[in-house]
Amino acid sequence: MTPPPTLARSDGHHAMEPAILIVNGDPSVRRWIEATVTSAGLQARSFDSAAALLSQVASDNAACAILDVSLPDANGFDLQDELARAGVTVLFLTRERCLTSCVRAIKAGAVDFISLPCDAGELVRALHYAVRQALWSRAQREQSSELRSRYEQLTPREREVFLLVSSGMLNKQIAEQLDISEVTVQIHRGRVMRKMSTRSFAALVRMADALRLLPQSCVTAWDDQRGPIELAG
Repeated sequence: MTPPPTLARSDGHHAMEPAILIVNGDPSVRRWIEATVTSAGLQARSFDSAAALLSQVASDNAACAILDVSLPDANGFDLQDELARAGVTVLFLTRERCLTSCVRAIKAGAVDFISLPCDAGELVRALHYAVRQALWSRAQREQSSELRSRYEQLTPREREVFLLVSSGMLNKQIAEQLDISEVTVQIHRGRVMRKMSTRSFAALVRMADALRLLPQSCVTAWDDQRGPIELAG
């Protein structure tokens, strides 16, 4: 898995970073978190309830949210699930010290679970990591969307050729299976490579895998002398 990107900076600030969404029912805690976030050069947006946040969060905005386990109108874990569906990275900052709660949050995808009171430096470090995760997640979603868009441009026959080529079959084998000529296979193969924006067989295999077109026990390697190498899944 590709590691999260480093923080992108512009004019000395984290301009390309998503907003930090703060959800906490305690005004004093909320103000402290907001001040800490702002002092770290990050954009902060505060909400006093889950409903207030959900009414404004956009599914296409890779934001990071700081949640409390107990909110005035919701359970923090339920809100975490809602935000996950919107592609929002979650960090818990709470007075809750239950180990079970911590495990539950982390298993559900939270990047950290910090108990109050905590040092501002600890929160900032956790935030920087959470932001990197948010940026990485956004990049992954954008890449996935672009890849799916390219795949949808293929004709039904081109999709068949794409799958068979990425599975390691030679043109002759594909021609026999589809009952078409090798020349026709080559034409479809060329169109597939062009529409998927690649000239590499290895890249085509990775694309098919990312699109979940390939079974576990499929071609995952390529040898310049022998061609595709089938590896056990």
